[in-house]
Amino acid sequence: MAKLTATRKNYKKAFRKHAHAYENWNDPSKESQRLLLCYCVECGLKYLIMKDNRIYEIKQANEELKKVLTSHNFKELLKAVRRAGIYHFNNFMTEYGETVIPSEYHQVCRYCILPKVKNDLEEFNKTLEEIKDWIGEVI
Repeated sequence: MAKLTATRKNYKKAFRKHAHAYENWNDPSKESQRLLLCYCVECGLKYLIMKDNRIYEIKQANEELKKVLTSHNFKELLKAVRRAGIYHFNNFMTEYGETVIPSEYHQVCRYCILPKVKNDLEEFNKTLEEIKDWIGEVI
């Protein structure tokens, strides 16, 4: 399946719209709100990477950078904007005993998979909120 073209402008717009929707959320679905936060942060980080590397579309990136820009891995995205040591994500277990790593977090949100320990999602979200706030300051 081919990836649709999304430009740096699209990522910036997506960050802002998703951040606004997340911050003004009034629906009881925490799972949907988490997913929105997840994609908000992902879009914001991808925008910053593209801006820092002076590229407008992912196809302009070298192969190494393309891998980062097409991933969902928060650790790799943070590394690309030189913030890897500032924000930390802990792996956690799902209700099915599987380990969730940062590149899989969006799936937990998308499929409404519960963590084995309830606070694990809260910690992950707290880190995402901190990143969202930082991105909002630098955009």
